[in-house]
Amino acid sequence: MPIFEFECKDCSNKFEELTKVQEKICCPQCKSCNLRKLISAFSTNSNDSKCNWGDPSLPNKQEFERIRSKDSE
Repeated sequence: MPIFEFECKDCSNKFEELTKVQEKICCPQCKSCNLRKLISAFSTNSNDSKCNWGDPSLPNKQEFERIRSKDSE
């Protein structure tokens, strides 16, 4: 089952829930089911020695560093 992030439209509580897609979810704080599903993002750390910089389907190291520095601004 995937983990989804939600925000309650009534009390603004943000929470994660391990749930099936069609399962009814309610806010654990106020019990309202008036929710908004949030877009989830994730992050990873990588050691250069473990990256396959020669893989043509991945951005090259310079492009990766440019994107990473832009995201940290």
